[in-house]
Amino acid sequence: MLGVRLLLVLVGIFLVISLLGYAVSRDPRWLRFAGLGLKGGLALILLILLVYLAERLVMVV
Repeated sequence: MLGVRLLLVLVGIFLVISLLGYAVSRDPRWLRFAGLGLKGGLALILLILLVYLAERLVMVV
């Protein structure tokens, strides 16, 4: 679970940096970069949670 929290923090930091980059330069590439980072981060978190769930189910059986 520490890994999931760490990924959430890293994705949050990445989004803040991307949005600050957009605020400074008004370049829409920053928004696309932030969107891709958000999607990638959420996909990694979902994958880790699925592995964690499968591990818990195997331990029960």
